[in-house]
Amino acid sequence: MTVRGAPLLATVLAGLLWSGAPAYEPTAVPSTQPSKPDLSGPQYFNLRYQEAYDYLDEHPEAYQADPFLRLKNLHLGEPWRVDFGGEMRSRFENRSNYTFGLDPRTSNTQQNYRYLLHTNVKYEDMLRIFAQGIFAHVEDQDGPFQPTQENHGDFQQLFADLRAPGGDLPVTLRFGRQELQYGNSRVVGPLEWVSARRRFDGVRILYESPYVDVDAFYVKPAVVERTRADLWNNDFDFYGLYSTFKGIPGHGVDTYFFAVDRTEDTLNPNGHTGDQSIYTLGARFWGRTGGWDYDTELAGQWGKWASDTVQAWAWDADGGYTFALAFSPRVGGGVSLAGGDEDPRDRRVQTYSQLFPFNQVCIGILDLVGRQNLNRAYVTVDFWPVPDKLFCGLYLHAYWLDEEKDYYYNVGGAPILRDPFGHSGTELGRELDLWLEWRIDRHASLVFAYSHFWNGAYVHHRLRGEDEPDLFILQFQYRF
Repeated sequence: MTVRGAPLLATVLAGLLWSGAPAYEPTAVPSTQPSKPDLSGPQYFNLRYQEAYDYLDEHPEAYQADPFLRLKNLHLGEPWRVDFGGEMRSRFENRSNYTFGLDPRTSNTQQNYRYLLHTNVKYEDMLRIFAQGIFAHVEDQDGPFQPTQENHGDFQQLFADLRAPGGDLPVTLRFGRQELQYGNSRVVGPLEWVSARRRFDGVRILYESPYVDVDAFYVKPAVVERTRADLWNNDFDFYGLYSTFKGIPGHGVDTYFFAVDRTEDTLNPNGHTGDQSIYTLGARFWGRTGGWDYDTELAGQWGKWASDTVQAWAWDADGGYTFALAFSPRVGGGVSLAGGDEDPRDRRVQTYSQLFPFNQVCIGILDLVGRQNLNRAYVTVDFWPVPDKLFCGLYLHAYWLDEEKDYYYNVGGAPILRDPFGHSGTELGRELDLWLEWRIDRHASLVFAYSHFWNGAYVHHRLRGEDEPDLFILQFQYRF
């Protein structure tokens, strides 16, 4: 494999604070700037480069509302502006029986730390340079090393935006290292759950209008090298187009096309090894009416994997109702269907390829399963015992394989175990997640989470699994 890299970050953050990220992200903020600025303090986005503080020119009194606004919209001399920001986070976690007995280690305790620092330099609306550095490491790890949890100093993101002078043409050219997030991260997201968030090296063209946003991109996944300069995978091309129609008040219609061209040998569900050329066409409808919220997405895939033909699909539907009560209780549920391979001896690949999802949001915080050959149904109840301060969520999932002769895939989409005769059934099990989050203030949050998995017939039959997985998490996050 041929790889290329970005320069090593010269300066890394120091300090000692907890790091981590909510799986269901009750602290998440909208993906685009609100129409009216919040004058009470900074508003933090999952993609930090989406934050904008130009409104401080017209509302200088807002600087008094929060001390960290002093780091935003600094004048370097007309017409230059610069923002500074960052994050310090840690997560303590203990996992038990994580692999259903496939690994002799039954327990893993570790502490994950992440430090981020960024600067956003703008010249009017014509030029913007965003640079974000990362330092992430693990302490007291009992289990195997996880490459997604360590990065000993590098650029998490480093890109430039160019726009035509005058702002009459709403098109932005962006090139460099950057994080991607489309829709609700079900297909492509930055993987906030881990310390070393997912990012890509490449180029994008973004068009924005009052009714339609269009994002065309060509990128390569960046690979964490831990103690060396991070690299991009030169054998992995990812490109496509994502559009959002905003013309229906309170709703959105997303359509997308994604393509993966991978010239390194990978094993497909039929046991054949070769290149991948997989194309995904999908659509999503989402919105809110009164107390109701809803989100549904359908995607189909075609192409070639080794010498086999790809024919796969996936469908998701989620919804809920929030009651107009003091605690804002919400009851919801949904289904998720991701196709599997019916016959391991034919020349078709029917297993849906999950691409680059944020599975902890879409599937569950235990990280036991990937969105491939997987069907899921879930119900959820969440509420705010202390409005705007304390969030509580309960999530119950049921999982089963879509096709009993296909693999059980892990959270990364890797094939783990297969019964080619289909004698083990399809029932993987059930998972219960408890999520408690205390919003200490605008900048800090503390999270406690617990998850338990009840093994199903497939695990008992195929893995002889008697011990059931558990997960305990305590995490702290501070943004500025």
